[in-house]
Amino acid sequence: MSKASRKIKAFTLTEIMVVIVISTIVAGLAFTVLGIVQSNMRSIGNNYDHKAQIQSLETALTIDFNTFSVVTWDPRENIVKVSSPIGERLYQFYTDSIVTDIEAYSLKVKDKVFYFEGKSVHSGAIDAIKLTFDKTKASQRLFVFKYNDPTIHF
Repeated sequence: MSKASRKIKAFTLTEIMVVIVISTIVAGLAFTVLGIVQSNMRSIGNNYDHKAQIQSLETALTIDFNTFSVVTWDPRENIVKVSSPIGERLYQFYTDSIVTDIEAYSLKVKDKVFYFEGKSVHSGAIDAIKLTFDKTKASQRLFVFKYNDPTIHF
């Protein structure tokens, strides 16, 4: 047999082009799905960070409300002051955060309501606070209260 009459087994140009087109479509879909997954992971991470900030603020307020004997709200300065004879802590409310001398919480407060003995107050002594944040459901409001010392009535 001569070399010219022997047939070489190989793919045709058309078959190779079909495989390349299908591979390109599959790779494009894979990158699209990867982008969607990364976007969802970022969103989940941001939601987790937001909830963690709310929980951290709730813990700090609960500890301070029940550690310090006096809690007051100053609407002119936008400050909640917790104090006792041994010290004090200030919670400064800004439009996009709440800052203390220990930590800053990146939370946008949509609504603040202050209470004293079950009644809403606008300034002065308080014993409870209800905060509503942007980007949260109604169930994710923060409500912190303290038990009043009976000596406040004397």
